[in-house]
Amino acid sequence: MDFLSQYIKPRPEKSHKGTFGTLKLLCGSKKYTGAALLCSEGALRSGCGLVKLFADESVLLPVRIGLPEVINCPSQDFKQTKANAAVIGCGISDEYENTLGLIIESLDCPCVIDADGINYIAKNINILRKTNAGIVLTPHPMEFSRLTGLDIDTIQANRVEHAEAFSREYDCTVVLKGHNTVIATPNNKTVVNSTGNSALAKGGSGDVLAGVIGSLLAQGYDTHTAAVIGAYAHGKAGEMLSGDYGCSGVLPSDLPKVIGKLLG
Repeated sequence: MDFLSQYIKPRPEKSHKGTFGTLKLLCGSKKYTGAALLCSEGALRSGCGLVKLFADESVLLPVRIGLPEVINCPSQDFKQTKANAAVIGCGISDEYENTLGLIIESLDCPCVIDADGINYIAKNINILRKTNAGIVLTPHPMEFSRLTGLDIDTIQANRVEHAEAFSREYDCTVVLKGHNTVIATPNNKTVVNSTGNSALAKGGSGDVLAGVIGSLLAQGYDTHTAAVIGAYAHGKAGEMLSGDYGCSGVLPSDLPKVIGKLLG
C-alpha cells in the first residue's frame, strides 16, 4: 500500500522479540472475555514482540486456548510491570473502578485507552492532566459525548473541530471513530482517515484497533503515527474482507490477519 509505505519502518532481518517491544494489556472481564482476545491478536498480528495480558483467570483461560502466544499475568501486577506501551479498557466493564485512577496516573509508557477505560475517564476527566504518558483515546461518538458533555448530533456535525479541541485541552491524541475516523493531536496534525466501511460496525472491531495502535506504540512509533497507521490498516482490512464476505459477513476476528498482511 503506497499510503502505508510512507509510514512503516523496515523490519530488520537481524532482530529478536525484544526488537519489537513489549505491550501490556489490561483488558477483558467475565462478561467480555472476547475483548481481550481480539485486542491481543490485533497487537500480535501488527508486529509486537511480546504481548502480556493482565486479567483474571476467567479471561486468561479462553485467551490461553485461543492465542497461546500471549503471556498470561495476574491483573494486580499490571501497574508495576515495565513495558514499551500499554492498552487499557477493552471489555474491562467496571472491574477496576477502584484502582484505575492510580494505574493511569502512574503510567510510564504511551497508552491506548479504549471502551470502559474511556467511560472511567469521562467520570474522572482530570485524570488526563495527572499523567505524563502519551495517551491515545479511541472513542466512538457516544463515548466522546460522555467525555465532552456534547450531544452526539453536535459532535457528528463537526467531528474534526471537536476532536481537535479536546486533544488540545487534554494534551492527548484522539481517534474519533466512525465514518471518516478523525485522528487529532495537540500539535494540530489532524488526519481524516479515508478507509473503512460498514463491515467494521460490529462489537469487537474497536478492540482490534486498540491492539493494533498499542502494538505500533510498543514498536516505537509516536502516538500520531501509530494512530494514523492503525486506523488506515483497520479500515482497509474491512474493505478487503467485505469483498469476500460482504459487509454483513465480516467478523472482527477476521481483521487481525489481514491487518498483518497490510503492515507486512
